[in-house]
Amino acid sequence: MADMYHDQPAEPASGQEASTTPPVPEKETRAIEMRPEDKLLPPKEEGASLAEAESAPTAIPVEPAERHGVADATVTKPEQSGAPDQAVTLEHLLARQPQPPLDTESLAVRERLSRLRTDVTTLLTDVRWSACSLEEAARRLVSLLDFSPLPQWASLVVTNLYEIDRAGILIPVWRLLIEKADPQEQNPLQGSNPADTPLGKACRLAVLMLGNYREPELTALLGRLALDPRLSFYAAQALLNQNTLLARQTLVRALKEAEGWARVDLLEACLKLKQPGFFDLLLAVALERIRGLEAYVAPSLYKSALPLEAYLNPPPETTLPLKLVQHAALVCYYVLLESVRSASVQPEQPPVAFERELRALAEALFTSARRYGGWQQVVALHQLALLLGRYWASIARGLVREPRIVKAVSDSLPLMPEIERWMNGPARDILLAALPAQDERAWSPVIKTLLDLRELRLSTPLLEILAQVRRLESAEEAQRLALACEALAALGEGRALETYRRLLQDVIVLQERLALAQRAEPLPPGDKHVPGSILAVAVLRALAQLATREGLDLVVQACRDFDPVVREAALEALMRLDGRGELRISRMAMREALSDQAPAVAALACHLAAQYQDRESLPALRYLLQSGPPVREAAAAALARLEQAVA
Repeated sequence: MADMYHDQPAEPASGQEASTTPPVPEKETRAIEMRPEDKLLPPKEEGASLAEAESAPTAIPVEPAERHGVADATVTKPEQSGAPDQAVTLEHLLARQPQPPLDTESLAVRERLSRLRTDVTTLLTDVRWSACSLEEAARRLVSLLDFSPLPQWASLVVTNLYEIDRAGILIPVWRLLIEKADPQEQNPLQGSNPADTPLGKACRLAVLMLGNYREPELTALLGRLALDPRLSFYAAQALLNQNTLLARQTLVRALKEAEGWARVDLLEACLKLKQPGFFDLLLAVALERIRGLEAYVAPSLYKSALPLEAYLNPPPETTLPLKLVQHAALVCYYVLLESVRSASVQPEQPPVAFERELRALAEALFTSARRYGGWQQVVALHQLALLLGRYWASIARGLVREPRIVKAVSDSLPLMPEIERWMNGPARDILLAALPAQDERAWSPVIKTLLDLRELRLSTPLLEILAQVRRLESAEEAQRLALACEALAALGEGRALETYRRLLQDVIVLQERLALAQRAEPLPPGDKHVPGSILAVAVLRALAQLATREGLDLVVQACRDFDPVVREAALEALMRLDGRGELRISRMAMREALSDQAPAVAALACHLAAQYQDRESLPALRYLLQSGPPVREAAAAALARLEQAVA
């Protein structure tokens, strides 16, 4: 095996996409029939067929919500509701973390559940005989359902609640709880989980409770809730638990409409149906409208019964849409990418890639790449080669002895010489041909794969693309251009200097940003200047990596940018371009930064003052000893170094 794919370093060179670890998969369902095993839901009685489920005793008819003064729950899409993406992401990540099972035989758990059953029974009686209003019942339930952590308790709580209210007397109360908007969810504290509030827990348990009743009206409501990323995780499980034909249809319809985390949740629910007739649809929509969440979807598809090998290389007599072939290759790419990362963290723990027969997958992927010539297959093959090279080196050194890994790698290695020859020839041409189209999905994996291969022809198309840029339309566009700038610097492309200068002066318009008042805090998401900051930081890092002083004047100007993130990147570039402070403009920029109102920038300037051994900075450093902890510590360290140097 050649050096490219042999004995890779601890960190994969590609670094492609977000480094989020996919969630631990749930156990596969044992039957074609919808029988979820998710711990959030109470178990259904075994042996009940779909027809029997329809004819089984159901809850009392649900009166229209308006009769009880409860409006139908209105669910809007994330863009309309303004749901904070960070909070939604945090909730989903926490919900997917494995939780230790509760000891249901412990005295504390039994007492807690006993109190819950007593209190809810009393509440149900009050509601049944109109002794309290729906609003009062909802208020009492919020305090009764304050269980933490919710994923650990949810299954047990829902099971007990359903045993108490099989008739569905509390359905209007559950709907009222769902309708109530938790003010803290609209603007949650940074780093907080919106599902941790008492009302948030009650609302999510209410969604799960609706899955125990099979009224079409409730199925329609759950379908709408499944489009809301705040509740989609629970609504999808509730639809599974309803176990009706209408619920399945609602799941599939919602999957087509959903975006982001909601689509991830619904896809995972649909996979639990294990219906081969759904496979084409699931693969077609799985990777659409989930920007940045592919690492969560791909493992679920990879470990399902989905015949990826057949999609990658269908029989000649089968007419298969090209989109399905491409998506199958991308599923392999994201799984292999994450497996390469996990190989350096837990080498003895088989990553997700080993959930399938690796040799069969490699053969199908290689055949598909030569048959269709798509960039999707090429980047997946590259990650496969990296994975095999990483593990083969560890096996040869005796660091990995896991039989499952050793067998899979040994069986796949004979394919590598032919794959490598192809990767060094036609594969590079395929990747280069994909760049001019500027496909948003292809941009990052294609560029980073070509960088891994040290393909020097990458410079020309990137320079041509950057030369056509006149203005920034979005943060996503800025990120794509930023990657191009960093790639040119990684290749040591000297022709990029003029391109960087034009981007800073004409596209980012640095002079206009210098006229704005300097900020102490980073720009908020959505600010119109964020795209410019993203690209400016990338250009400054690229200038630092090229290690040429021809762009030093631009770096010095950027030290006065209004965004502290850009100023910090400029000082870091200054450290590399003029590490000794030989130029007067560098020392002047450093001294000015010592009084920066952003703590991170001022602290970095302190380090630079010590690095420059600038005696004129001594008074400013002594003054900074009165500042806050980060700056004070940096100033003290710099002062000690400077005083020692001038002694």
